[in-house]
Amino acid sequence: MGLAHTSGVKASIIEAVNVFIAILVAGFLFHQEKITSRKITGCILGFAGVVLINLNGMNFQFSLAGEGAIFFSTIAYAFSSVFVKKFSQKFNPVMLSAYQFIIGGIVLMAAGGVMGGHITKVTPSGIGLLVYLALVSAVAYSLWGILLKYNPVSRVTVFGFMNPVFGVLLSALLLGETDQASGILGLLSLLLVSVGIYVVNSGK
Repeated sequence: MGLAHTSGVKASIIEAVNVFIAILVAGFLFHQEKITSRKITGCILGFAGVVLINLNGMNFQFSLAGEGAIFFSTIAYAFSSVFVKKFSQKFNPVMLSAYQFIIGGIVLMAAGGVMGGHITKVTPSGIGLLVYLALVSAVAYSLWGILLKYNPVSRVTVFGFMNPVFGVLLSALLLGETDQASGILGLLSLLLVSVGIYVVNSGK
């Protein structure tokens, strides 16, 4: 919903804040790990890389339906990572992912119905795409849960900084959208994110 009312550039930057929120929640609210200067430094470097590669498309407008919704989803996702870390110590992380998808799917269908959404046309290609997205998401989130079970939240969530960077780079390579991914800018952004990830994960 938020993406329909804001740009992909702003959404990717707001979503990158998820890493900070997840680490702060894990450290201060649930006491799952210590907040160190190394982790904060790594997060700042990674976030700088995300901002850098999206710099050309930035504007500073704000709307509750757009940026507000994206930020709310970012907070929810951060808490999700922390809760998966907590409950995966007792339960299978794959099952936790399954419950998230089932409950989330029911809530989304109900919300879509209330807001007047409906399926206009069912086609084989549409069904195939839905199945593909469901499988990819299920595998990705299951692996995410497994990683969270055996690693600190900071060491896992910091890789989230790679999403917007690879998104811009792949858009340039596959779709020809080169406005934000000039060679030097893209490489510098990737370098900042990579160094940030290394800094966070090199601490003991």
